[in-house]
Amino acid sequence: MTAVTSSTDERPAWVREIDLAIHMHPQLILTGNLRDMYLLDDPEGRRWPMTLTDAVWFVLRQQGFAALLTYTHSAGLAVVPDSSGTRQPDASRVLQSVPNLELGRKLSWDLLRQLLEAIVAVRPGVDPGAPIALMFPDAGRLFDDPLNEDQRTFLAAASQIAYGAVRFAATYPVIIWLIDQPGELPAWFSSGNHAIRTSVIPAPDLAARMQMCEVMLRRVPEFPADAEVAENLVATFAELTHGMHCRAIRDICALAAASALPATSIADAVRAYRVGVPDNPWIKAKLRNRIAHADNDLPKRVLGQPQAVMRTLDLLKRAAIGLGGAHLRGRSSRPRGVLFFAGPTGVGKTELAKAIAHIVFGDENAYLRFDMSEFAAEHNEARLIGAPPGYVGFDAGGELTNGVRSRPFQVILFDEIEKAHPRILDKFLQILDDGRLTDGRGATVHFTESIIVFTTNLGIVVRGADGAPINNVTIADSPETIDIKVREYIEIFFREELGRPELYNRLREGIVVFDFLRPDILDQIADSSISRALQVASERIGVPLTMSTEAAEVIRQAATADLNNGGRGVVSAIETILINPLSRALFTTPAAESLEITHVKKLGQNWELELR
Repeated sequence: MTAVTSSTDERPAWVREIDLAIHMHPQLILTGNLRDMYLLDDPEGRRWPMTLTDAVWFVLRQQGFAALLTYTHSAGLAVVPDSSGTRQPDASRVLQSVPNLELGRKLSWDLLRQLLEAIVAVRPGVDPGAPIALMFPDAGRLFDDPLNEDQRTFLAAASQIAYGAVRFAATYPVIIWLIDQPGELPAWFSSGNHAIRTSVIPAPDLAARMQMCEVMLRRVPEFPADAEVAENLVATFAELTHGMHCRAIRDICALAAASALPATSIADAVRAYRVGVPDNPWIKAKLRNRIAHADNDLPKRVLGQPQAVMRTLDLLKRAAIGLGGAHLRGRSSRPRGVLFFAGPTGVGKTELAKAIAHIVFGDENAYLRFDMSEFAAEHNEARLIGAPPGYVGFDAGGELTNGVRSRPFQVILFDEIEKAHPRILDKFLQILDDGRLTDGRGATVHFTESIIVFTTNLGIVVRGADGAPINNVTIADSPETIDIKVREYIEIFFREELGRPELYNRLREGIVVFDFLRPDILDQIADSSISRALQVASERIGVPLTMSTEAAEVIRQAATADLNNGGRGVVSAIETILINPLSRALFTTPAAESLEITHVKKLGQNWELELR
């Protein structure tokens, strides 16, 4: 392994905190970012990425410690080796003072207590020599919940040992407990015990990631020789790893090297690491071809919405050429696109979302749909991201996080978003800002390759002064008026009713207002539905089935009489006006070589037709 010479002696703040703490506290509890890689300088000034155990040993060795011991039930007792090879750890003083103490095997609680006593023991008039430290890397996994008697006795002894410890020269012979969650050790163990200090190791900030990126990226083939180009590439890499740990940076560079990706293509390795899929449909020529054809095809599928179609295609073109987030400072890890479809019911909002899935991913079913009316209660949050530890369903995960993890390239549709509980809406902030979400099990799911679509009927019907619902917009309004009024109400809803202006700010530019479907469009939908119904019926009965012009006109006018229910209302009306009476008539009509619907009329709440 090639080391890179460090240009600075500055160490991370948490390292300096540990360095200071061992002079003041005989026991330390470390929590936070424990399983990462950390950059520290060895005695020769070389910078290495290392585990927390190695990093702690580097700190202790510089303070004159003779050795660092570790203990887990699975690996037993071990002496941490010196990875730099410059010094041989010596733990013989402790190992020889405890009878029956063996490396590499599980110890009883009594032997562990004796080990702690031997580490801190100082005999009067005898030089104790260099201090020795003991670390429990998985302290929370050592104990049962609740504690049994032996474990409680051991922890009580450890707490008392902390009080009785004395310094070896300038430092304590420190005992270190690593816990992933603050509650993994009982509160009484450290509460009020000034001899035990708890420190949190933070996730790496941009500066720490920048240092790690510089060290690791140099190991990837074709790292730029030009200093300015190299500096910009490292900065880009660090921005792309926002929200990741340094261990992920190491693994991304290893993935790039294994995939024969040059250092200049490290962004592709970051994307593959995030979503777990090496393929990237966003850069394929097929996608550009489908988007190009969609300029002509999409308006034929989503009728009467030219402005909404144009806004949607603009977003797809922007995503395909990689300009999503180009206006933002730094590198964006947001979703590929975010759309907020607002408008009356039955005007094509859901249909357009399905069309996006077909255009981008070549599969109309490549979308994940959530009816947000099912998430009106706060506890339904667990359905999206999974239940927290200790609750029913924890192992199952969440419907949203599991769905995106298994299929990162898809459209995610949140239908009727205004009906979700406000607490659930907060989850979207992280998705919209960072393109990621942490599930109930603590795993991170990335949305950077997804398109997020929200739909809503907000702004169509609103509450009047007396609280009764009134129409905010009608089909008599112009498309421009509808656009203005709906946008105004959406802003009022998020800012004032929900008190979530930050969510509105992230959705504002993605708002697409749909117009009412005008009579000529509804006529087209009615004619199309009638034609499909006749074709399917003809195939079922095995003879040609036609309809007179007079009958078709009656059905069309009846189906489009209510303009407020949009295309969905027309299709539903066709079922009542045509499909039901046709089924009734075919059920009793004798076999014939051909059939024609000649007349249609309404009888009470039902319809009747004549077949010849």
